[in-house]
Amino acid sequence: MPQFLVPVIIAIGEVAGVAISVAAAGYIAAGVVLLGTLAYSSYQKRKAERAQRAQYDASQVDRLANVPATIAPRELVLGRVRKGGNVFFRGSAGQFKQLFSMCITLAGHEIDGVEQVYFNNIPVSIDGSGNVTTAPYGHSTTYSATETATSGTFVLANTPVSGIGVVAFPINGNQDPNIVPFMPSFTVSGNTITIAGYDAGTYTYTVGYQYTTFVTVATVRWYLGAPGQGSDARLQGLFPGVWGPNHRADGIAYMVVDFVYDETAMPNGLPNVTALIRGAKCYDPRTGLTVFTENPALMMRHVMMHPQFGKRTAMTASEDARIIAAANACEVAISYTGTDSVATYRAGVVIPYGASARDALDDLSQSMGGQWAYAAGELYLRAGVYQLPVMNLYDADLAVVQRDNSGSISQNQITISTHKARADKVNSIVARIWDQAAGYVETPIYPFTPASYVAADGAVLAQEVTMPAVFYAPQAWAIAGIMLRDSRDPLTITLPFKLTAYPVEVFDGVTLTLARYGWVSKEFQVLGRTFLPDGIVQLTLKETSSAIYAYGAAFVPGGYASNTTLPKPWDISPPVMASLTSDESDLVVQSDGTVLNGVRVTWIPIQDASIASNGVVEIQWADVSKGDWQSLTASAGDTQCVFTGAPDNAVICVRLRAKNAIATSDWGLQTFLYVNGKSAAPPDIQNLTVAGSVLSWSMPFTPADLAGFVFRFHYGNNLDWNSATPLHTGVLTQSPYDLVTRPSGIVTIMGKAIDTSGNVSANTANIVMNLGDPTIANIVEQWDFNALSWPNSAPDSSGWTIVSGKPTANALDSFYGTDTQSFYGPDTDSHYDASAYAQMIFVTKEIAVSSALAGSVMSLVATTQGVDLRIEYRLAGPTAFYGPDGASFYDQTGTDPFYEAPGGWLPWPGQIVADRDVYQFRVTIGAGSVQGILQSMVLTIDAPDLVEGIANLAISSTGTVIPFTKPFASIKTIQATLQANGSGAVTVEVDKSVPLAPVMRAFNSSHVAVSGATADILLQGY
Repeated sequence: MPQFLVPVIIAIGEVAGVAISVAAAGYIAAGVVLLGTLAYSSYQKRKAERAQRAQYDASQVDRLANVPATIAPRELVLGRVRKGGNVFFRGSAGQFKQLFSMCITLAGHEIDGVEQVYFNNIPVSIDGSGNVTTAPYGHSTTYSATETATSGTFVLANTPVSGIGVVAFPINGNQDPNIVPFMPSFTVSGNTITIAGYDAGTYTYTVGYQYTTFVTVATVRWYLGAPGQGSDARLQGLFPGVWGPNHRADGIAYMVVDFVYDETAMPNGLPNVTALIRGAKCYDPRTGLTVFTENPALMMRHVMMHPQFGKRTAMTASEDARIIAAANACEVAISYTGTDSVATYRAGVVIPYGASARDALDDLSQSMGGQWAYAAGELYLRAGVYQLPVMNLYDADLAVVQRDNSGSISQNQITISTHKARADKVNSIVARIWDQAAGYVETPIYPFTPASYVAADGAVLAQEVTMPAVFYAPQAWAIAGIMLRDSRDPLTITLPFKLTAYPVEVFDGVTLTLARYGWVSKEFQVLGRTFLPDGIVQLTLKETSSAIYAYGAAFVPGGYASNTTLPKPWDISPPVMASLTSDESDLVVQSDGTVLNGVRVTWIPIQDASIASNGVVEIQWADVSKGDWQSLTASAGDTQCVFTGAPDNAVICVRLRAKNAIATSDWGLQTFLYVNGKSAAPPDIQNLTVAGSVLSWSMPFTPADLAGFVFRFHYGNNLDWNSATPLHTGVLTQSPYDLVTRPSGIVTIMGKAIDTSGNVSANTANIVMNLGDPTIANIVEQWDFNALSWPNSAPDSSGWTIVSGKPTANALDSFYGTDTQSFYGPDTDSHYDASAYAQMIFVTKEIAVSSALAGSVMSLVATTQGVDLRIEYRLAGPTAFYGPDGASFYDQTGTDPFYEAPGGWLPWPGQIVADRDVYQFRVTIGAGSVQGILQSMVLTIDAPDLVEGIANLAISSTGTVIPFTKPFASIKTIQATLQANGSGAVTVEVDKSVPLAPVMRAFNSSHVAVSGATADILLQGY
């Protein structure tokens, strides 16, 4: 069977006459019973079940009453106590029964002494003879007396105080008429009188005087109850035959009080007589002496050893060790008021025989703010002081899961009680003590009410607590403080442990480190310990803290012992905002294509499981100019949210808070944001590349309002966007893009993204590379302007002169360049140039493209020096510049201009497909510190080849026109291959005198044209 622990009683206080005990969950298991909590209602229930307590309480209330009784329970008195007792003898004596005597028991055992006697709550003084000298029971009275002097110097029986007179009377029988009574002179010294002219033969001298004497109407004497004490002699004399020599009241401490009837001293009858006594002597295991003590721990040992209470015949060494530890703690000097210096805990109590030892131990334990238990035949006690933990317990020490030899698994129960109902809460204690300052009368002292508790509870929750063994108010308040602080740490648990916990005793302190409950070295006190048959030590533990016992410690409503380091689900923190943005990446496209401003708020991932699992993040925002808050929520598992509704260019305020199933956090730090929205520039283009004629790029993200992309280029190395030439028309919508035509040579290609509002990227994506010469299949027509001595249209050209055969920009001193140039150059450029050159514009003369070349590829290659190179072209006339081939080239009427008005200038893309029209080219080199020079420029028209083959063409001796079918504008080459035949022809010849009607003839060896020959024909041209 398991080792049973007998019921454990843990007492720390008393409410309304019943002790209050340390918190322990209502727990009954394996023979262990833990009784009580600090809650008044639970302890009251326990006390109500103990009928003997009613008699015990009555004895406390009637401590100062004297009750006539010849048969009554004795009383155990411990410490310094004022009390009355049972009147076990009463009697009247004297002729008129004016003398009244009574015997009052003080204790049912020997006491250490009587310190003070009280009549009706008034301390009285008693002389060495037992006479009460305090008025009105003891007083001085004036008497008149006469004495006959027997000599001239005579000692009076009393000391005269006033009214002294001496009269001399003739001796009887003296018949002399001259001898008459007279008053002689005299002197007095103390009670000695000297009579002048004393004549003993003639006169008799009579002295009359007044004197005072002290009269008492009460006497008190006491017997301490020593073994073999004698019988009271005065009672024997007053009551012969009633009180004899054997009436010794052996082993009883009592008082004998005599009163003489005096209506002045006792107008309302006999006073109530009580005495302040020093109670029983207690054994001190520290010294081995039996002496008077006010130490509650030593008193508890005395109760346990008393034959009427604990009935123990001896204490074990371990019990005495606990008693010594508690006794030492009680005697530590403390100053409760700042002016006193007393032992921390003192006690004084009256315990009637027949009362439960449990009640006595409750009250004595309460007086030291402590606890006691009786378990496994031993007394366990602890004074109300902090004790260091004796053991550290961890997860590895638990024995929750058990496996038997068969492999089956079972779990031992774990119970946790964390809550104290409001009905059990107390925040104000009104203690009733036998107040030393009030003459040891039971008195309610000033309520002990921590304001912080009342504020937290919302009302005063007061309880009256009777402390029968406490007589010093500051000590009572200290105990009340322990009770209140301890009640705010109610967490109680029952856990199964391995044998590592076996050495732990009741009331020991331990620390628990259990990750599952968020406990790291959390301090607990052992309230119960059971050893189960399967080798498990089951401990019942209550949380504790050193501050609970610290005199003067603050009163923390939530208690000093934190229940757990795990986050409290009702005490949650707001999310921490990580970022707040409103730019292109945050725009929201609705189903109908409408683009709305989006505001993206992000927060640091929420770690609190009570929020992250099923909680939400509430986002509130307000337009600062309007002030109305708008709310929306997002899952707490997310880390961002995008909301709409903020107008362009608005300043908004955003704040966040978290919510779980039971609580809402405070608002986090609010943040202000200027909403760029659709007014924000799109992001820059990235990864711009050119492969052949294919242009490719990417973006970090695609804005919702992205319209597309714009690319421009410069010949040479030039990053100026404003003066760059468009590389295409319109807006490109996606990558890659195959350039219809592309520039040639060294070029700078730049690109920007553009949105639907016309905003473009802040920076260009750039690539500088040599695209090489344009691909030319057949050079049909070519204009080398350098070889032609730079023919130009003088009215349209400007800013240059021919230098060394090259158009060269003129020098000038202008600070600014042209309007299309950026004011600032790259950061590495000097702010001022040492010299400057004008912008030069070179415009070619008109160049006509015939209908035969229409559809050919036109290329222009220029070599230049300078900055901001720009090449443009335009059509100088209508597409039908030429009439039909048979028409006159010039208008014969002379009424129409030679050319129609030229078209607008277009950026030269490098190559184009030529139309049948007139072209002009314009080369612009920007002004700057580098002198512009047009070094070379060549225009080439590359017509696409036409090839046609004719097989087995029969040749006539008169000549055969080659019957081609393709639309040749010009035939450049004709190849003929003579076939084997019987005509004798050995060669063929082609006559191209008519370009588009070539004639073929076959000749024999004598060069005579013959008929009947055939040939394969291949024509090439355009």
